[in-house]
This record gives sequence, C-alpha cells and structure tokens, in this order.
Amino acid sequence: MSSDTREESTEAVSDESRLGVLEKGQKLDRILIFALTAVLVVVLASWLTSGLMSLLSEEEPSVSPVQIEALQAKSSTLEQQIADLGRQLREQEAMLATLQNRKTEAAPASVDNSAQTQQLTETLIGQEQSFQESLLALKAGMRDLAGMIAGSRSWLADYNEALDKQLTASRERVKRLQAE
Repeated sequence: MSSDTREESTEAVSDESRLGVLEKGQKLDRILIFALTAVLVVVLASWLTSGLMSLLSEEEPSVSPVQIEALQAKSSTLEQQIADLGRQLREQEAMLATLQNRKTEAAPASVDNSAQTQQLTETLIGQEQSFQESLLALKAGMRDLAGMIAGSRSWLADYNEALDKQLTASRERVKRLQAE
C-alpha cells in the first residue's frame, strides 16, 4: 500500500510539475505574441504615417531637363508668332487708314451721282408697287379659295391680317423713298 501512495504522490508531483512547466511555456508564448503584436503595430503605424505624409506633402513635381528644353522651344516659337501677328496687325491698321482716307476723298464724288440715286429710288419704288400688287392678288385668291372650303373663316382672317401687315410695311417704304 505504501508503494501505491508513493506512486500516486509521484504522479501528483509529476502532474503538478508538468502543469507548472506548461504554464511557464504558455507565459513565454503570450509574452512573445504580445511583443510580436507590438512590433507589427509600430511597423504599420510608421507605414501609415509615412504614406499620409507623402500624400499631404506638396512637393513640386520634378521636371526633367528635356521637358524644360521643350517648353523653352515652344515659348520661343510662340514669341515669334506673337511678333508676326503684331506686325500683321500694324500692316492691316495702315491699310485700313489708307482705305478710310480714300473713302473720305471719294465721298464728294458720290454727291454728284444724284441721277443714279434717283434712278435707284424709282427702281425700288417700282419693286415695292409690284410687291403690293402681288400681295393683293394673293389676298384675292385666298378669299376665293376660302369661299370654296367650308369652315375657312378663321384661317382666312389670320391670313388676311398677315398680308395686311406686309402691305402696310411696303406702303411705308414707298412713302419714305418718295420723300427722299
């Protein structure tokens, strides 16, 4: 019996010692996991900070010497084009001034053309009178057509009103031409 108690106590001690060893191993594992987690958090935080800083920084984009040379060449061609356009503008202003001088010199000669002006006025009066006759013939034809179609009084009144406006305007133009 005493050998049974010894075996049980040895087993109990050995179970307790095994449990203690396992608990020490778990403590060590927990400490390593916490340390590893802390290192990962610090690394992630530094990456995040670095990324945000690069996004928020207002660095000027780097320009290569080739791009600078291309821009300089382009600016020189634009300056040349501006100079050419300025020269053309001055030439056109000179031509305009010359034309205006010629026009003012030619104006007294046009006053002597009263016979041509009279002929033009008579031609315009003749055209206006022909236009009035055409409108009157159109008006008469529409009146005859309206007599043939039932229910045409409403559109005939609108049509006559539009033609009357044109006839009045034409008569006014004839009066103005005759007054000159």
